[in-house]
Parts: sequence; C-alpha cells; structure tokens
Amino acid sequence: MQETSPTEWQRRLKSLSQGYDPPGELQVDPSLKFHSEFDPEIDPITYEVIRSRFWNINWDHQETIRRVSGSGVVVYGYDFNTSLQTEVGDGVVFGPGNIMFAGCADLVVKWTLEHRSGNVGIEPDDIFIQDDPWVGTNHQMDTAVYAPMFVDGRLFCWVYNVVHQREIGGVEPGGFIQTARDIYSEPTFMPPVKLVSRGVMREDIADAWIRRSRLPELIYLELKSQIAGVEFAKRRMLDIIEKYGPHTVKGVMQRMIHDTENVVRRRLRAIPDGTWRDVRYVGGSHPGDRKAHRVEMRVRKQGDHLYVSNEGTERSTGSFNITFGQFRACVLNGALPQLAYDQYLCGAGVLRCLTFEHSDDAITSAHHPAAVSTSMGTIVTITQSQHLFAKMLSSSPSLRRNIFAASGLHTCVLNSMFGVDQYQRPYANFPFDGVVGAIGAFSWRDGMDHGGAISSTINPVGAVEVWEREIPFLYLYRREVPSSGGHGKWRGGATFVTGWTGHKTPESYISSGGLFQSVTLGIGLVGAMPATGGTMWSAVDTAIRQEFEAGRIPGNPQELRLSAPHGAPPPGKKFDNRLGVGDVFEVMPSPGAGYGDPILRDPKLVVQDVMGQRLTRQQAETIYGVRLAGNPHELDAPATESRRQRLLEERLRRSARPRDSAPQAEGEMQAIGAAIESVAILQAEVGRAFLGCFRCQQALSPLNASYRDGCAVLESPLPELDPQIFQDPREQVDDELVVRQYLCPGCGICLDAVVCPVGTDPEWDVLLIGQ
Repeated sequence: MQETSPTEWQRRLKSLSQGYDPPGELQVDPSLKFHSEFDPEIDPITYEVIRSRFWNINWDHQETIRRVSGSGVVVYGYDFNTSLQTEVGDGVVFGPGNIMFAGCADLVVKWTLEHRSGNVGIEPDDIFIQDDPWVGTNHQMDTAVYAPMFVDGRLFCWVYNVVHQREIGGVEPGGFIQTARDIYSEPTFMPPVKLVSRGVMREDIADAWIRRSRLPELIYLELKSQIAGVEFAKRRMLDIIEKYGPHTVKGVMQRMIHDTENVVRRRLRAIPDGTWRDVRYVGGSHPGDRKAHRVEMRVRKQGDHLYVSNEGTERSTGSFNITFGQFRACVLNGALPQLAYDQYLCGAGVLRCLTFEHSDDAITSAHHPAAVSTSMGTIVTITQSQHLFAKMLSSSPSLRRNIFAASGLHTCVLNSMFGVDQYQRPYANFPFDGVVGAIGAFSWRDGMDHGGAISSTINPVGAVEVWEREIPFLYLYRREVPSSGGHGKWRGGATFVTGWTGHKTPESYISSGGLFQSVTLGIGLVGAMPATGGTMWSAVDTAIRQEFEAGRIPGNPQELRLSAPHGAPPPGKKFDNRLGVGDVFEVMPSPGAGYGDPILRDPKLVVQDVMGQRLTRQQAETIYGVRLAGNPHELDAPATESRRQRLLEERLRRSARPRDSAPQAEGEMQAIGAAIESVAILQAEVGRAFLGCFRCQQALSPLNASYRDGCAVLESPLPELDPQIFQDPREQVDDELVVRQYLCPGCGICLDAVVCPVGTDPEWDVLLIGQ
C-alpha cells in the first residue's frame, strides 16, 4: 500500500483547513509526465483562428450542459462556467457565464495535481469531481467536473466546468443555510475525487454524490450534463490538435496568457503608484444578528503589479464567510471586466499581475469549519473588488472609460424556494428575480437599466412563463422601478420589482435571506450617492384569490398593498416564509449606483430624467439642483445655477470642518494627474505636489497623505435619499449608519461618499507614494 508522507499529510491538512494557496513550484508525482513544449512563433492569422476556436469551445461546452441539464439555475440563470486550462491548470479562456469561477478553477486543478497525481493517479479518460470550498469553489453547491487531456501519453491540458447544482442537502433545502454557524449544518462536500476512471463511471462515487440530495434524479441528470460537457469539449480540442499540431495549439495557449499579462501590466503603468482601500459594513451574519460587520480590502499598485489584501476585515462569523480561494476568485471577478475586458476572459494572464496577502480566518478568508454556503461573502468581495479597481482606474483618463459603479447583486437578496408542488413532489429552486438588478453608472454615461450583475457576462432573469412552469407560484407583475438608480453625474441603472403568489399548494416556502438590504453595499463612485440594497415585502392569508375571481390582478406594488394592507417586510435571514395559496411576496433587487457628484449632471439630462420618470421633480431640485419652469419640460437655467450654488453653500454650512488645515502652496496650481477622478494631483509653481479638488484645485493634503483629512464631512441618514426605497438600517442593525460625504471645503463638491456608522473617524481610501 502506498502511504502518504507526514510532510505531505500536513500540507494537505493545512490546505483543507486554511484554504489552498499553490506553492511557487507544484509538487507533482514524477510518474505524471507533462506535454509542455510549444511553438513560440505563430503567425497572426493562425493565432486568431485558434484563439477564437477556444472561445467557441467554451461557449459550446456551456450550451451542451444547458441542453442536458434539467435545472433552471443552469438553463435560465447561467450560474455556471467552463474553461480550458494548461497542463498545470492555468486558465487560458473562460466561458461567458459566471466569471467568478475563473479564480478557483486553477486552484482545483493544481490541488489535484499535487494531491492526486500519485494516489489515485491522473490518467487518460479520467474525470474528477469536487465541491470543497477550501480547495476552490464558492460554496458546496458549485460543483466542478473536470478532466485531464493527454497527447502522446503526456498531460496536455484540462477541460473544466463548474455548475451550481440545485439541491445537495443541508438543514435548509437548496443549500443556502441562513441559520448555519459552522460547516456542519451545511451540505457536506468532497475534495477532488475520481468520478470516471479510464472512461468507466465509478458508480460508488456517483451514488455517494446524489444520496445527499432531496432531488436525487435531478442531481444525477446535472452530473451527467457536466460529464457530457467535458466529453464534448475534449473531442473539440482533439480536433484542433489534430489539425494544427500540439505545439501550435499549446503555443496559442501560452501566448494568450502572455499577451493578457502584458496588456494588464501596460494598463497598470498608466496609474500612479499607491494603495487604494475600501472599508464597508455589512449586515446579516445570521438570524438574530444585529451588528454591522466591518469588511476591508486594499489594492496596492507598485509598478505594473498589484498586491491585494483583506487586512482589517473582522474574523469569520455566522453564515456569510468565504474561503481564501473564493476571495481570490472574487478579486479576479472584479479585475477581468475592467483590466482585461478584451482578452477572452484569460484568467491566468491577470492572475500573474496579482499577489494575494490574506488575513487568517477573516470573513473573507475563513478557516474550516466556518459556515460558507450562503455566498454572502462572495457578494461583498466581488462588490468591493469591482469598486476598488474602478476607483483606482479612474485616476487614468485613458482607462476610466471602461469602469462602472456598483451593479445589481451588490447587496444580495436571496429568495430560494422549496416545498411540495401541486403534483405532491418535493421541489427546491431559485428564481433569479432577486439577483439581477441593474448595472451601475459609467464614467461617461448612465448605467444600464435592469442590466444584471457583474458576476456574469450573461445575466438573464428567465421568462415569467419559465419560472411558473418550474415553481408552484404565479407572477403578479415584473415591472421597472423607474427612479431607483443611484444618483450621480451619471445615474445608476434602474431596477425592477417582482410580485408572486403561491399556486395550487399550501406547502411552499421562500427565503428572505441574503444580506440586510438596509445596509446597502451599493456605494457610488467619486462623489455619487449610493444605491439602495433592494427591498422585500410579504403577506400571508390575503384576499388575492378573491381578486382573481373578480377578474382583477394587482399589477403593481401599490395595488398589491391595497389587497394586503397587513403586509410588511419579512424577517431578515428567514428561510421558510410561507408562499402558499393566498400568500404574496415581493422583491426588488439592487439597482446600480451612480458616478460623480449629482450636482455636476448636465441640467438638460435632468430635465429628460423628469420627463422619462427617472426622477421626480422634487429629486431634480433637492439632489441635482435643477429648477424647472412652469412647464415641467423646460429648464429654468438661471434658477438652476442659483439653486446649485445654494446647495453647495448649504452642504458646507451643515458639514464638520476638516480634520487638518489646508496645506499652503506658493503660486498657481496645475493638475498633473489624479488619485481618483475627483481628486487631482496638483503641482505648485515652486515644485511641491499636493492632492486637491479637481474642480477648484484647492489643496487638501500633501501628495502622500489622505486627502479626506482636508475635506469637510457631511453625514446624512440613508432614508433622506428616498424614503420609498431606502429602509432605515436601525430596523435591522443596532448601528446607526449614514451616508458620509467628503466635500471640498472650497467649493462644496463631493469628492467621495461612503456608508458607515455615525461618528466613526474618517478612514483614508487612497495613499499615493510620494514622488
């Protein structure tokens, strides 16, 4: 019997308790031979043809899974992804599904190479399966099925997919365990095991896998769909290798990684060296928790490399933690669409530009046995990384066009459903109405209304008729909420609202899970206002059936509330709100956040917003400072100019004075760069450099200090932004949270804004390295 050495056993235990972090050189059994030779000289046409075929293999790989899978989560929600990876697991190209999986796929393959190459071996026609978060996945439902591909007896590459399997056990059907305080209440999971050995399905592993589920037939079909996808992609890869030769195909793989790395490094060199930092507060660790928890991320840019840390984040707690591998995946999810948007989702090239410096056992790098199934830490970390990369890239005029503010899913509304349907069959499902929302504002245009979240490049919500076929409920409405986007120079996209009622079953339930929506994570960029985190509302034993019998359907939130005047927001973190016959439930997912101070918005656009019901007339005046003439379609330009000036003066009157006095500069200032778009790097005539207001060029701090210390600070309650869609956070957490605006003390323009507990000391968000 081959035994594992004590050193190897210790390494394995550490990776399975703290999270796998690959070493610089993988320790692979010498019996496994790699096919690593490649042609470095490939003509441009061949390169583009093969590169395009890689992308299409992934796309067709995804479509194969969708056509076989019986799960609405896959077929309609695209909560999965596919990839091609090098012989050592580096991700060459990922599919257009859920892109956060790109940051875990290489970890899974590398762990398998290190810990399975000797025992049980990695051989031709093998297929592995795994869902261990400490090896590399979001949560237990996200199941990886992947296979090595051999050429001439040597390991050439890996074909990989990961799918959110709909029901694999745990104390709450569907697997999002809101009540979990550790892993033992959640679905069980497996580190990498061999599902298919030399082309033969291991029925013992398949049986062990599906026996956990309340829906074993569905899970078996999902498993078969993932195997079908892998086999399809392997055949297509072999076709390419046969046509072009292995050295050429491997050369394209290596060049894609190399080119992506070079593109990202070139873009990073356009940014000043420094550290960008985000501190935010989240609510909803577990039922009964009323604390706002601190989560922090830092990105240090040095030359053409980034160092990412979660230093300052609280220790793991409750049910919303993630592992280090998922932290890494979420950071890559934020980086890919903003730093490598034109590189075929080549994760390996971006990862070469990132170094991770994670804290031990934090909410965003939790140790076993912390609870990790709810995906809430994932949502927080994707949102933070996207925000930080956007803020950092806003310092460069050539890069800021490709950034955008917080988008749908930034404050997750979780509505998993389960029960017994009208055919007396158990079901568990997850409609996507609560997780789509809208895209945040760009640096040059408004956000995309109900455009989705950034976790995926494909973010459909699924047709009403589709979900009514899958789940025992009826849609009352799915309507846009026109004035819901975050306010800014550019507005965030508007979201929508959905109303449901149970249908033909008394035993159906819906969760009001996720993060507390009142503690929004939809922070605006460079002075914009935050977006709401969304809302939920429910009522049981309503008169909805009588409405139907009378030929009436409540078609919007106002009409529904007339039918159910006793309705109210459901309890947070409750997994079993009843949604049977006569019960109703409403969800509004997160809209997009804004970009830039609203007072800088073109007044003509504000008039169009009022005409298009994107803003009320009152919001136009109180938030944007725009006055309309008697005819609501006409701008009163002189009154607008006067109103805006008064708003700026009023801000400064209400604000706290700067912590530090403004630095003194001799002579005229000239803007020579930016720390973020709203904070300029100012060069004084005598040579000293400062950070200051981009608008009036008032110096706020020395170059390598925090500009926020030179800002006036204005704090306002969240519901003041819009009491219809912003809940008072004190309904869910004990901390009093406010919108804190950092204002230029000279002109009153908002340079940045955060959501934080009232009275906490200002915290720096960018520190440049002095030149």
